[in-house]
Formats: sequence, C-alpha cells, structure tokens
Amino acid sequence: MKLLDIITTANHNLMRNKTRTILTILAIFIGSFCIVTTSASQAGINKFLDDQTSAFGGEGLIQMYAKSDDNNGVSAISMGSSFTGKPTKYTDGDKNEMGLKAITPEQIEKVKEMPGILKDTVLDGKFSTVTYVESTKNGEKFTASLNLMTNKSVHFELLAGRMIDNDSSENELMLPSKEWATDLGYADENEAIGKTLNFVWSDPVTKELITFPAKIVGVQAPSVISGGNVIINTPLNLKLYEENTKYLPSTEKDKVYTIAAEYDYNKYSADDIKSELDKIGLYGVDINDIMGQVRSFFDIIITIFTVFGYIALLAAVIGIVNTLYMSVQERTREIGLMKALGMGRSKIFMSFAVEAIMLGFWGSMLGTVVSILIGNLVNSSAHASDGFMQNFPTFNLVEYTPATVIPVIVTIMIIAFIASILPARKASKKDPINSLRYE
Repeated sequence: MKLLDIITTANHNLMRNKTRTILTILAIFIGSFCIVTTSASQAGINKFLDDQTSAFGGEGLIQMYAKSDDNNGVSAISMGSSFTGKPTKYTDGDKNEMGLKAITPEQIEKVKEMPGILKDTVLDGKFSTVTYVESTKNGEKFTASLNLMTNKSVHFELLAGRMIDNDSSENELMLPSKEWATDLGYADENEAIGKTLNFVWSDPVTKELITFPAKIVGVQAPSVISGGNVIINTPLNLKLYEENTKYLPSTEKDKVYTIAAEYDYNKYSADDIKSELDKIGLYGVDINDIMGQVRSFFDIIITIFTVFGYIALLAAVIGIVNTLYMSVQERTREIGLMKALGMGRSKIFMSFAVEAIMLGFWGSMLGTVVSILIGNLVNSSAHASDGFMQNFPTFNLVEYTPATVIPVIVTIMIIAFIASILPARKASKKDPINSLRYE
C-alpha cells in the first residue's frame, strides 16, 4: 500500500465516527490556536523591539554620561513609558533643563584610548534647549525637549518624511508623533512635512525672543526609546547652543554632556566597556539597558500563554489516545481480515499512526487558520483611528510567518504520532484468528 493510499484510507477511517473525530480535532484546535497565537505574538513583539534596537544603533553602540550623586545612568535616557504622543502647551515661566553633569576633555580622551572603543566613532553631544516652539500654522506654543542624533547608525521608524540630515545647511527637525503634527494645526503627519516650526529662545538678559525657523522633514513612529523628544539636526543644535551659552565663559561653553561611540562587540561585551568607563567616572547606556526589561516582561507573558497552550494540547493527546483505542476495538475483525490477507504488522501500525498524524494535522491547520483570521482582524482593529494601538502603528500584535506557523504544525503532528504508538502497537500485535472471531 502506497503512502498516499494510507493517508486517504486514514482520512476515510476518521470519518467513520464523525462526532468522536470532530471532538478530538477541536481539542487539538484549542491547543494549536493558543500556541500559534502566542508564537505570532512573540514574533510581533520581537520585530517591534528589534526595530527599536535598530533605532538606537543596534549592537555595538553605547552612550556615555558623567556619574553624579543624583544621576544613576537611567534618568538621562527617556524610556518613553510616560510619553502619550501629545505635546505640552507652553505657559510663561516654563523651563527646559537637562540636569546632566559635564564630561571633561580628559575623560573624552581616555574614552578614545579605551580598548574596544572604535576611536573614529567617538562623537560628543552638546545639548541645546528652547523656551518654546511655535507653530507657523495656528500659532500654538508648546514646550519641547530636544535631542540630536550623535551617531549615524541611529535610525528611527517614521510615519512620514525622512531622517534629518546633519550635513545639511538648513535647520531640520523630526516631530515625535502624529499628535504633534495635528496639534500644530496640520491635518495629519503627511501635511506637516516640509512646513516650518519656529524654535524660540528667550534671552535671559535682554528678554528678547530669538526665533530659529526649521523645516519639518519627518514624523517619528511611537517608540519606547525616543520618549517624545523633538529630534533636531546639528546645524540647528549649534545655533541654539550658541544662544544658550552666549553669556557663559568659554570654559563653560565647550562643556560636553554626552558621548556616543561604537565598540567592537565581537571582542568586547557591553559590560566590559561599562567597567572601563566606571574607572574614569563615566557610565554607559546600551540598547540592552533600555530593551532588556521590556523583553523580559513580554517573554514572561508569552511563556505563560504558551504553557496554557501545551496544557490544552495535553488534553488533546489524551483524546487522540482514546479515539485510537476505541477505533482499534471497533475494527478488530477488520484488522484480523487485513492480517489474513497478508498485511504485515508494520503497515497496520502505520495505518493507525497516520490516522493520529492526520488528526494532529487537521486540528493544527484549523487552529492556525482561525488564529491568522482573528489575529489579522485584531491587528486591523487595534490600529484603527479609535483602536488601543493607534499610537503604535508599526507594532503588530501578531506577525504570522512560515517560521512561526510551520514548526507548530509539525510539532503537533509529531506529538500526535507519539500518542498513537500504544494503540497502533496494540492493533499491529492482534492475532488474526482471534480477531476474526471477535464479536
């Protein structure tokens, strides 16, 4: 008997008792649905977090700050947890302060000579600030935290436009979210591209308002890293920094508050670099510091749901064993007839094993199809204008790929085969004479 004939016969035999077969398939369906959905959720989460990792610069990028009593290394980076996407309106008297300790020139030189650090990639950042930003569309004023890309490997996910160009002669910026675009008076993030936003600085001595127009070139997708900062390019930052420090002595003007550098991550770990930085009074922040806790949180949730899926699948395995034992009992005379006609033990074993495998196949396929249909519906609903994920349009709750689906189907078919071993073995060892006498 050919394999195709065995499969066809197995499917036919399963339909002899439709109710029992359908109930067994439904039990497998529940387990496979849970497992496929959790696998797709993990794929969606990992894709989003990998995109965030890429935005920070990926492996091998570290940002450095000076150690101080009130700064432990986490507060300097906005984690984005409290960022709602909407800007805060400016009121007279509002201030923007970074609160960071300056890094000395000696520390910068020591960083450049540090083992593992790629000397040519060391870039220092001088933070600037503004009193407020003002829309040229509706005249609204908002407070703004500014940030600049100190490394070319950083790449943010965008809803519209492009990344800022640090080599441009024009002032450029990226808005933190689409909510910024709409609050500035534009219909959506696309309309804001190419428009002008005014950066206004109040001279602390003359009280004169100094305006720096800048072009909006991009709108960021929500991120767990950027945390709602307006990203500006180097030309604009230098102009603002010059105004911010206009009345300071030259020694104060040249202060640096952060350094970004790449290191050879093939030879050195982030912990190795951080240990060396600690010796010179600096601390480092890499992508794992920001993303590690986020990944751990999601991994725990995914693991819990996966365990529930396998518990449901365990119940389905019991159903498979019961279905096959009952099938063997009901088909005792048939088994005796097949043996009398010359069918060997191995083929009888295989025929029952294939029935179990087909149960696993149809149950897992049903679970997979339903999971994909519901998952895509949930993704669409979540990203709708009133959906709970509308602020994270690049974050799909579930991502279905062959790598997340096929292994689950194959695993369930293997488990179904294992569940069939005892009933199939019992069928293959039946005595043909006694089986033909069975009533």
